[in-house]
Amino acid sequence: MLPLYVDVSEKRIVVFGGGAVAERKICQILDTAEEDEGKVNLEVYSFDFTPRIEELREKGEIQCFRCDLCDQNLEELIKGAFLILICTGDDTLNERILKESAKFDALVNYRNAGDTFMASVVNKGGFLISVSTMGKGPAMARYMKEKISALIGEEEEKMLYIQSHLRGYLKERIKDEKSRREILNRVLSDSECWAALDEPVEVAEERILRIVGDRYA
Repeated sequence: MLPLYVDVSEKRIVVFGGGAVAERKICQILDTAEEDEGKVNLEVYSFDFTPRIEELREKGEIQCFRCDLCDQNLEELIKGAFLILICTGDDTLNERILKESAKFDALVNYRNAGDTFMASVVNKGGFLISVSTMGKGPAMARYMKEKISALIGEEEEKMLYIQSHLRGYLKERIKDEKSRREILNRVLSDSECWAALDEPVEVAEERILRIVGDRYA
């Protein structure tokens, strides 16, 4: 299993089903989309939709198509999709959608039968961290998600912001990539750099840049 982060902006995502499972996966896709990326093209096909899905439709974040999927031409709905989420409550219908999806070059998320799995995700403070047990224990994945999320506080968010700026600062002054990487790692193990984070982020950044200039660069 190879974990990947995929930019799905401007790509067509088709969701079959409008219940709680579909809602959770739709919200995860929308919540992890970067603000500077293009709009996510999400189409949801179902006979009924949860209030949250209806709310997202009203906001224009997704498109909803109310229909009886048993009577639909599934090939036409699937054609051109980048990602297919199979989430109806009808196992027979789900298997039919899975079979039709196999005819097309699309990623499919459906229990253990698909080729794409959606992990529990921590999206906090600039960090995007996924946790998966590969289906062995969804409750454990959610538990680990909460533990990891608790480790990310204001200091970690500030340090990530400063590290991002520091990378650009070092690129202008040091040509060797290995040397730049070593400096960034030293900052992360320097207690004085972490102590600087008690200050507002702008002040902390100035202090850390001085430490880097004096000791490492």
